[in-house]
Amino acid sequence: MRLQFDLRPAEYLEIERKRTSFNPIRLLAILLLFAFLAICGAYIAFAFMEVQTLSDEIEERQTMVDALEAQQRSLTAEINRLKNRETEFTKTLRIMQNEPATLEVLNAIETHLHQGMGLNSIRFVPVTTRGSDSVSYNATVEATALTEEQIIAMTDGLSGSGVFSGVTMPSSQRDEAAGRVNFNLLLNVRPLGEISPASEGDGGKE
Repeated sequence: MRLQFDLRPAEYLEIERKRTSFNPIRLLAILLLFAFLAICGAYIAFAFMEVQTLSDEIEERQTMVDALEAQQRSLTAEINRLKNRETEFTKTLRIMQNEPATLEVLNAIETHLHQGMGLNSIRFVPVTTRGSDSVSYNATVEATALTEEQIIAMTDGLSGSGVFSGVTMPSSQRDEAAGRVNFNLLLNVRPLGEISPASEGDGGKE
C-alpha cells in the first residue's frame, strides 16, 4: 500500500471541503441566478415583441394618416371646385335676374289673349331699386279688344299667372269706327327667380 500525505494547510483544506461539499444556500443562490437570468430573457423577448407590435401599429396608423391626408386633399380640391362653380352660378343667376323674363311675359300674354284681341306692341323698361344690385322690369303693353269684358278677363288672368307682381290698366279708349277698344297695360314683371309658372291661371283663348 502506498500512502500519500496531504501537506496543505488546514485552512485551505477547510475551504476546499466547503467548496466541494453540498451547500443548499449556494444551490439556492445559483437557482435564483438562473431564475433571474430566465426572467430577464423573457422580459427582453416580451419587450422586443411589444416593440415590434408597436412598430407595426405605428406603420399601420401612418398608412391610415397618409390615406386620410390624401382624402383631405381630394376633398379640399373638390370643395374649391364647387366653390368656383357656385361663384359662376351666382354670377350667372345675377345676370339672369337682371335680364327681363321676355319668354315668360310673352307666354303669359299669349295665354290670356282671347279671340278677337290683338297685341300692338310691348316694351320693357328697367326699374332699379335704391340700395340693391337687382334690376326689375316693367312691361308696357298696347293692345286692342272687342269688348271691355275681354280686357277684364285678360287682366285677371295675368294677375294670377305668377309672372307679374302687379297689373294695371292706365288707359283704354273705344274706337267706334273700328268697333274695338284700344287699351294699355302696365305689367310689373317679377324677377326670374320669383316667377312661379305652376301658379299661372288657366285662362285661355275663347
